[in-house]
Amino acid sequence: MAIDYAQTAQEILKYIGCDNNVITVTHCATRLRFILKDNTIVDKEELNRVKGVITVIEAGGQMQVVIGNHVGDAFKQVLKLINIDDSAPVAAPKVGIVSRLMDIISSIFAPFLYPLAACGILQGIISLLAAIGWMDANSGTYRILNFVSWTAFTFLPVMIAFTAAKKFNVNPFTAVITACALISPDYMNMLTANKIATVNSADPAMQQLMHEALNNPQIVHILNSVAGIPVSAPALDFFGIPIQYLSYTASVIPIILMVWAMSYIERFFEKVLPSVVRNLFTPMFCIAIMVPLTLLVFGPVGNLIGGAIGGVYNTLYHLSPAIAGFVVGAFWQLLVIFGVHWGITPVTVGNYATLGYDTFTSLQASSVFAMAGSLFGVYLKTRNREMKGISLSAGVTALFGITEPGLYGVALRLKKPFICSCIAGGIGGAIGGFFNAVSWSYCIPGIAVIPVFFKTGHMPQFLGFVLSIVVAFVLGVLITWLVGFKDEADNVKAPTPAAKTPKAQAALKQA
Repeated sequence: MAIDYAQTAQEILKYIGCDNNVITVTHCATRLRFILKDNTIVDKEELNRVKGVITVIEAGGQMQVVIGNHVGDAFKQVLKLINIDDSAPVAAPKVGIVSRLMDIISSIFAPFLYPLAACGILQGIISLLAAIGWMDANSGTYRILNFVSWTAFTFLPVMIAFTAAKKFNVNPFTAVITACALISPDYMNMLTANKIATVNSADPAMQQLMHEALNNPQIVHILNSVAGIPVSAPALDFFGIPIQYLSYTASVIPIILMVWAMSYIERFFEKVLPSVVRNLFTPMFCIAIMVPLTLLVFGPVGNLIGGAIGGVYNTLYHLSPAIAGFVVGAFWQLLVIFGVHWGITPVTVGNYATLGYDTFTSLQASSVFAMAGSLFGVYLKTRNREMKGISLSAGVTALFGITEPGLYGVALRLKKPFICSCIAGGIGGAIGGFFNAVSWSYCIPGIAVIPVFFKTGHMPQFLGFVLSIVVAFVLGVLITWLVGFKDEADNVKAPTPAAKTPKAQAALKQA
């Protein structure tokens, strides 16, 4: 029976303390994320019983209501029932620094992860079609689809600036303009010019060559490698302060730091400027200050932080890829439970930007397929008709990368299947690490995105990846079947949400 998410939304709001208790609400792939005025008035027991709600988690200062694949439907219905003033400041939850960081990261990345992953899938598909000869890599069709597939990464700073502006209460258009400035053609031409040799020559032909070289990086290679002409980078400074030549395409941490700092600058000018000029000059000062400040400070610092974070993981990975694979495959779902899995997103996105690939995603995939296998193991083992339906539906969903419905609705509910999936995921991850399996573009691991892990000339890595997820899935089924679990009696059914409301209980008594 289809779930009426309009009714679900009404009951959710009822048990979280009505719309007056809601400061703001967002959603990620599977969860509604509420920031509330008072978390203590939430009736978690009744909220867990609402039809369409898988479970409720309080983490990172948020009340997270896990819905599953239909979270978008529930979110739309919730928005119809509440009035949120986007211009009103949102008080930061009083939580620890780790929880606060997870909240920031999830709020910034969650809104555009699916479109970002969609571009990654498109990259994988056209690469696969070109490799098997179904599409010519020199054709216009391939080239158009190729640059389309890279668009999300090219303009990633713009998307981050927009969502970060909403998180930090900044004018989103001011933040977007500032991010656009960092990837504008004029700035990119400066980066290109940085690679071009400065030649003191009276030869008009040589001067013309240098002029053309400003927009043709291939000539740089000719000058350096063939002609042996030395490179001299033209200096770039702001009021005499030298600026590092850094590319902000696909940049993450520098943009987040930029928008965070902008929130303070914007509030300052909103406070000190007269109202008659505030709307005009506040954005002007923000843009004029933040672009140079990012080039001078936040860019270098952000790149240093991002490089350090990614460097720690990549160093540990290269010490023993198999051990790293086992750890990621075995414990990824545990991170999902506590909601700290968002912390890895800047690392994976940074790897794509700097390395052109990511190893973590390929190891994470084993955990996803192991969970799917365990859910199918429950389906085959259980005699409870309700559990059969839940585990089958959740298992299919997990194959497409969304494990939370099965994680909360089945694996943790029965306990042993969760442990079995961790064991299977660890073994699969170790295999993936042994073969140095990688993902070539951002994706949410699942059966639909397997082409993303393929690239011409890297067949052993791809076959190793396929082997790792197959082993993880099969072991998930077998171990869960062999270990078993305490099955619920078929006649034990959870009461319907309607019967839990006072109104429904009164009706039952009258009947």
